[in-house]
Amino acid sequence: MIFNKKFLYAVEAVLDISIYSSHSPTRANEITKRQGIPSRYLEKILQELVRHAILKGTRGPNGGYTLGREKRNIFLIDIYNAILEMEEINKEKKITSTPIRSKIINPFISEITNELMNSFKSTSIYDLHKNFGKIQTYTNKEKKIDFTI
Repeated sequence: MIFNKKFLYAVEAVLDISIYSSHSPTRANEITKRQGIPSRYLEKILQELVRHAILKGTRGPNGGYTLGREKRNIFLIDIYNAILEMEEINKEKKITSTPIRSKIINPFISEITNELMNSFKSTSIYDLHKNFGKIQTYTNKEKKIDFTI
């Protein structure tokens, strides 16, 4: 899989917060229950997202997490960069380069990566949030009320 698990968890967490924290902060344990994200990963991810001003953290009995900026101003590239920094992926492993890898495979991978990064730059949490309404509508249509006694 191309995407790091922590990146996917981070996107899920931010999207969950954008959906459920309109009136009060969302607690990490609520995100864990709704999304099934392991709590041991989630807390570290949320703290890193707060450090990058993607989220705001509030302490105390009514504490939790809210978006650090508007949904329209949080892009997937922001989340990706926060997680990338967290993972310190800059530590490159030495991989021997073959002529086929350096002339054909690496340029291909580089091109795909550039396309993906451009997509991350143009996709906001708001764009993903709009799809939540479609899912809710679809789910509501599936629920059938049974009046059988």
